[in-house]
Amino acid sequence: MKNAISLLLAGTLVLAASCTGRIHTPEESSLFEPVTDPVSGVVSYALKYGAPDDNRQSLYFVTKSMTEDGRYLLFWHSDGNEKKGLGERHLMLADLKTDTVHDFGLPAMTPFVETRLNYMVYGDRQRGFFRRNFDTPDQETKLCDVPKELSDLGVVTRLATHLTLTQDRKKAFLDAAVRTPEGRERYLQGLLDLETGAWDLWGETEWNCNHGQLCPIDDSLAMCAWESAWEAQGQAYQAETGWYPRMWLVRKGSKTLIPAEKMNFASHEIWDDDGKGVSWCGHGRMTEDDCVYHVDLATGQQERWAGVPGARHNNCSPDNKYVVCDQAPETWWRGCRWAVAFWNRETEKYVFVYTSRDALMPQDNPSRLHPDPHPHFVMNGRYIVSTANNADGHMDLYITPVKQLIEMTQ
Repeated sequence: MKNAISLLLAGTLVLAASCTGRIHTPEESSLFEPVTDPVSGVVSYALKYGAPDDNRQSLYFVTKSMTEDGRYLLFWHSDGNEKKGLGERHLMLADLKTDTVHDFGLPAMTPFVETRLNYMVYGDRQRGFFRRNFDTPDQETKLCDVPKELSDLGVVTRLATHLTLTQDRKKAFLDAAVRTPEGRERYLQGLLDLETGAWDLWGETEWNCNHGQLCPIDDSLAMCAWESAWEAQGQAYQAETGWYPRMWLVRKGSKTLIPAEKMNFASHEIWDDDGKGVSWCGHGRMTEDDCVYHVDLATGQQERWAGVPGARHNNCSPDNKYVVCDQAPETWWRGCRWAVAFWNRETEKYVFVYTSRDALMPQDNPSRLHPDPHPHFVMNGRYIVSTANNADGHMDLYITPVKQLIEMTQ
């Protein structure tokens, strides 16, 4: 009995030590190993979870994959890889305080991550909306149902491309898609009250309005994309107005195009962290002008913010001094070759986080996943999270310290 009590007390002490222990940095954590790009010399830290050739992938770049305190990292994982046989992708949580990984048992969704208070909110088209706190990741708290106003129209095929919440975290912006019994696709935008389930319809478009993102400082404003603007409907709009209709500012009852003045083309737009402007990429072609652009919403001024040709997705640091972007240096397809670049706006210099990764999958057998690097700043600009493809059919997740990148671009 005495030994049992001693063991129990010892276990309690170990648990207490674990709970009060320091959060490990990626440089220190046993979950990561250093990798050095052979050309640029940049050191990143690769997540080691699972078998070496499993898939480990960062979240979509609009959603930050890591909490501000550096404790929690969200990622997608699947056993195996696309060339050897791929298992189901799950949403996972790495805890850098305990150096452990938790499987949420959820599909590889893109939740809204509250990076300061360490929880996430996500939607399920059948079950509704839920919250999970990262310190109790198994506990799922129901918030509300899918709005009846949407489900009554037909089959809800999308709630939100990537969920964003109001500043008080009580409402969610939805860029919903519904297939009616007649087979018609309807695209509706609005705010859902996560406490009451009340639906506030902002508007409806005839075109596929997606990639909705609430402004970080204005709950009455969202940015949405006409992603398929290259198709006939978008071509007709451009023929009539002269503008490629990709980026839209959306308010209740109105929508306004942000024309991409330099290239008259835009892709993968994203809010600045301060909500005062928007940045985007051009065609993704390897030309001098096809880079990262930005608009200041107060002045309407547009300018080039990163001179990395062929940029596909970009993200700006919280102070807007630095830009990270991915680049497909050759023909793009799902699983093509990729590079990731860091641009210093103060010096107009850049360095590659990684210079080139061989194609994940061949062009005649493209990836069924979404293997673009999607680089983004986390922990208030201290690190960059990105995905790195490997020629054997699996992806790695990289965390890259930013301090070295600033020093390399002085």
